[in-house]
Amino acid sequence: MVQPEARRVYHVARTDLLARLRSRKLLAFLTVVVYFGYLINVGVFGLFYAVGDSLVSGALTAPMTGLNAGVAGSMVMLFGGFFLMRGTISRDEQHGHGPIVAGSNTHTSVYLLGKLGSNAAVGLLTAGVLAAAAVGNHAVHGIGSTDPVAITWPVFVMVVPLAVLVGGVAILFETVDVFAGTLGRIVYLVSMVFVVGGLFVPSGTAAPTDVQTEARLFDLLGRVLAHELTFDAVRAGYPAFDSGFVSFGTGGTLEQTFRYEGGSWPAWFFLQRLACVVVGVVLTVGASVPFARFRDTAPGPVARHLPAVSVRSMLPTIPSLSRDEDRSPNAPDDRPRIEELSLTPVEGEQSRGFGRLLAVELRRLLRGLPRWWYLGAVALAVGPAWLAVTGVDSGGRAVLLLAAVWPLFVWSRIGAQTARAGIIEQIRASRSPVGQLFAEWIAGCLIGLAVTGGAFTLLIANTGPGVAVGLLGTVVFPPSLALVAGLWTGSQRLFEASYLGVWYLGPLNGAFFVDFAGVTAESLAAFVPAAYAVAGFVAVLAVAHRRAYDGLVG
Repeated sequence: MVQPEARRVYHVARTDLLARLRSRKLLAFLTVVVYFGYLINVGVFGLFYAVGDSLVSGALTAPMTGLNAGVAGSMVMLFGGFFLMRGTISRDEQHGHGPIVAGSNTHTSVYLLGKLGSNAAVGLLTAGVLAAAAVGNHAVHGIGSTDPVAITWPVFVMVVPLAVLVGGVAILFETVDVFAGTLGRIVYLVSMVFVVGGLFVPSGTAAPTDVQTEARLFDLLGRVLAHELTFDAVRAGYPAFDSGFVSFGTGGTLEQTFRYEGGSWPAWFFLQRLACVVVGVVLTVGASVPFARFRDTAPGPVARHLPAVSVRSMLPTIPSLSRDEDRSPNAPDDRPRIEELSLTPVEGEQSRGFGRLLAVELRRLLRGLPRWWYLGAVALAVGPAWLAVTGVDSGGRAVLLLAAVWPLFVWSRIGAQTARAGIIEQIRASRSPVGQLFAEWIAGCLIGLAVTGGAFTLLIANTGPGVAVGLLGTVVFPPSLALVAGLWTGSQRLFEASYLGVWYLGPLNGAFFVDFAGVTAESLAAFVPAAYAVAGFVAVLAVAHRRAYDGLVG
């Protein structure tokens, strides 16, 4: 029994992986992975310590490059892999495979384990691409001999087990209705921000032996591991260093470095990565309980035996207007005249104009959202403005961070909802194909303005009008990105993953070059929000030009 079930798991995984290899989403994800490999080997991205008033990074030896690549791959898998792996079940339903799966004798857990195998294969492919990029870049930018084994094996050990865990979470979230949509993606990202960003990470640690057990248990990113491996190397190069925990990101430089030449890895890390695999498998098997197995798409046993009913027999009898031979010669001509059958006059169609189109798009974007979203939107819109009027001078940044992500439920519908509904051709053939596009985009901008305007009112009242440039980036950039990504892919996932990643790096963590909201003083000084707004507007113009061209050609 074990061998046939294992064969089924393999074939489900293989089929799903082949479908993924044909998608542009996987190609875009691997491109980001290669870019991270490049940043690691030029010293822009990596592990570093704060020693006194200086930031000290690891010299790019082969072991240090492998460790940097492993931590970078873990971060990409944690924050990007989840969005890549979502949709593996809904893809079967969209492609019409649901009835086949529902009618097969493959057990639900076997089917889901096959999907998990596909997710693990994606993790293996990601680790392979990142490892190859790290080896190639080290040969050009690295220090010392390029040892492929020292560079590649940390990447596989750190990334692949994590892919199993993230893949299991993605499958579970997709089978639970509450977390199957945008809410699930936000819950996952916020959870990872707390786990990876500091909830279980010690600060001011004097030695690796002082690290708590829970920090090792939840060391998904690998920072605790890197701290234990490199702490002695930092102390050897800088005797004055006696405390501090390793950081990972863009803060370090190669002007001051410590030299890490490798060493034995602690046993707890391998046990932790093994636990990641076990938890991923358990979550996948547990997902078979809420999984509906496409029952709604499969015909029931009664419907299979019902006789076919002709559609024509169900239509009402309509008097003929053209077959005079069927009428009696002496019968009165009671047929309706043509003028009585004319359609409703449409003389006033153009008088309704762009305003009506914008109102339609607003209603479409706001329709069907949960009640709690509307309550939160009203609180974010009105609450900060009331605080500004009453003279409260704190909390503006925290409110802005939440307000900048709250309209994600609406923004993610822009472009994707139109493409998924299959009405692009009808819009192109209409009288206002470009007008519909601008109405959809402006509706998203207005919703963003309504939700974030209160937070910016509070910030302007407390810090001055210079913060207003951040409002421009917050209102214009997200709907523009959503429109382009949604029309290009026909899905919400690319926009949500991209936007949440930019929001996490920029407004939340202070990377000024991606701070489109103007939370940091550096981004305001460099007019970064204005640059993002201009880029978004140019992207919308490009999409509008393309739609107008398609309409003329079509």
